[in-house]
Amino acid sequence: MTDITKWKFSWRIKRIRVRWRQWRRSINNTIKPEDNVVSPFAEKSIRLWKLLLKDKSSKMGFNTWGIRQIERGNLLLVFQHNPTSDSIMTIMDVNDNNHNIYELHINIKQSMQVSELFDNEMDKRMSESESKKRNIIETDLDKLLKEEESKSKPLQNI
Repeated sequence: MTDITKWKFSWRIKRIRVRWRQWRRSINNTIKPEDNVVSPFAEKSIRLWKLLLKDKSSKMGFNTWGIRQIERGNLLLVFQHNPTSDSIMTIMDVNDNNHNIYELHINIKQSMQVSELFDNEMDKRMSESESKKRNIIETDLDKLLKEEESKSKPLQNI
């Protein structure tokens, strides 16, 4: 084979591969509907995650690697979001009587939902704390203003 025929042959194969990938993407997830099925364990862990998010006494944390965590009492939930494949949720229930650690794999669709729920709740809590902080600063400034005004009034009367 000459170089030109090799090139034409390789180009045709590459074109076929591209069309094959485009066809598979066009189907999306219709070939494998079982990927969208949530296991009972994952469903229960997501419900637990939602319950802890609703609880205002729970502590929430987020780091730069995208790991989200919720802590309440002796319960700690850690969620490691992976946008390309299954995400991992780790549940730790440690107390004097038992030490339980569970690791669950959650598919992409549900992991996106879990991440959004956490991010929305974190935004709400952050905006609430910022508004409380602003109110505290404002009341402190008002008190300082009143103190300084009361100190300066006797000086003005002289």
